Amino acid sequence: MDASMCSKVKDFLTDDSFINYVFEVSQDAVSCWETYLKEHPEQITDVEEAKQILLAPADIACDFTTGECKELENRIISSVESFSGKL
Repeated sequence: MDASMCSKVKDFLTDDSFINYVFEVSQDAVSCWETYLKEHPEQITDVEEAKQILLAPADIACDFTTGECKELENRIISSVESFSGKL
């Protein structure tokens, strides 16, 4: 993965709306991102890479530091807890 692609993937991974889209936390997020991808098909490769990272088993190696992995984990947990509180 080249540096510019990595940067874009990290941008997606730090976006709460993107995390909600990947885990289908809210239909609004899913609809928003599906529309975004229709309007920006050039982003599909980066989006798919970010989705694979989010959905990968925890023991899969990636280019993130330990701190970045922990921050991503916390963002995912926060998004899920936030949504769960709305049920």
